[in-house]
Amino acid sequence: MQRRDFCKWSLLAVAAAGGVVCTGEEKVALNSAFQGIFSGCDDQHGQHYIAYLNSSGEFVSRVPVPQRVHGSVYVPQQQLALFFARRPGTHLYIMDTASGRLVQTLENTKDRHFYGHGVISDDGEWLYTTENNLSDLSGLIGVYSLQGTPKKVAELSSGGIGPHQLALMPGGDSLVIANGGMATHPSSGREVLNLESMAPNLAYLDLASGRVKELHEPPHHRMSIRHLDVAADGSVVFGVQHQGELTEAVPLVGRHRRGESIKWLALPEAIQLKVRQYTASVAVDAGGQTALVSCPRGNLIGCWDMASGRFLQQLESQDAAGLYRAGTNAWVSSNGVGQVSVLSGDHSSLSSRPLSSSGYRWDNHLTVI
Repeated sequence: MQRRDFCKWSLLAVAAAGGVVCTGEEKVALNSAFQGIFSGCDDQHGQHYIAYLNSSGEFVSRVPVPQRVHGSVYVPQQQLALFFARRPGTHLYIMDTASGRLVQTLENTKDRHFYGHGVISDDGEWLYTTENNLSDLSGLIGVYSLQGTPKKVAELSSGGIGPHQLALMPGGDSLVIANGGMATHPSSGREVLNLESMAPNLAYLDLASGRVKELHEPPHHRMSIRHLDVAADGSVVFGVQHQGELTEAVPLVGRHRRGESIKWLALPEAIQLKVRQYTASVAVDAGGQTALVSCPRGNLIGCWDMASGRFLQQLESQDAAGLYRAGTNAWVSSNGVGQVSVLSGDHSSLSSRPLSSSGYRWDNHLTVI
C-alpha cells in the first residue's frame, strides 16, 4: 500500500468510527434478523484475515491468512465457514465456527486458481467453485465433496471464460454462473489478455448432466458480468464491470428469468458517471422486491425495484463493499473504511444504520447467517 493511500484510508477509518452510538434497545431491533457475519478483511499493514463477527458486529474470531480473501459461504450442517482466495489465489480456508479456528487450508493444483466465489448444495454435501484452467484459460466449476475431508472430485465447464460468482438456483438442481469473459493469467498479473475478443455471459448449468442449458450474452462484448444473486422466485439479478470508456452509456445491472431475455434495470445518468462502470456485491431481499448493488468507485449502494426495474435511491457508503440480505427489506453491508451497517426500511425508502466500526478494510463480499 502506498503511503499516501494508507494515510488517506486511515483518516477515513477514523472518521467512520466517530459518532457511532447505538442504545441497547436499538441493537436488539437491528440484530434480531441474523446471528453472525463472515468476511475477509485486511489491516492497515496489508495483513489478510478471515473474520467472524457476531450480530453486534463484534469480532468472534479473526485469523491471519497468507492470501487475500474475496467471498465466503457457510455450511450449517457442519458449522463451517469457507473463505475463497481472490484471483489468482489458490487457497480455500475452512473455519470451524464453534471454535473460530482455522481447521484446514485447501490448496488448488498448480494449473488452477480460484476466482473468489463458491456455493454449497442444499444438503451441505457439495461445494461448487469458479476456477481458471491455466492451460487454456477456460472457465471451470470445481466440484468438491464435503463429506469427511474436503476434496475435489470433478470439474465442469462454466460455459465461458473468467467465471466469477455463481449461485444455486431454487430446487438445487442447477447453477447460474457469471462468466466475466476476461482471460487472465497469473504471469501477467491482472492484465486482461483478450480485451478485443471478450465474450461475457450468464450461464445456467444443469448439475445432473454437467451441461450448460442456457447462455445469455450482454449487448456489448466488454460488459463483464461479475456478481449476482437469486430471488426466491428464480429471478437472477447481476452486476456488470464494463471494460470500456467511462463515458459509454452501457447498462450495469440486469435481471433475468430462465427462458426469457435479459431485462436491464434503469440507471440515471448521474449515477452512471459516478460509479465509473463498476459494480460489486449484489443482494436481493428475502421478499424479492428490492435489489441492492454496491458500487465502491462511486461510494454508494444503488437500490432498484425488482418488478419495474426503476432506480429507487442511493445510499452513501465510502468504498462500498459487501452486501447480504438479512430478511425482507433488510441487508447487512460493509465497506472499505471498516464500517458494518444494517440497511432497512420501507421497500422504496431504505436507511443505513452503523452496526460497528473497526480499523479493518472489508473485502467486497460478506455472508450473513
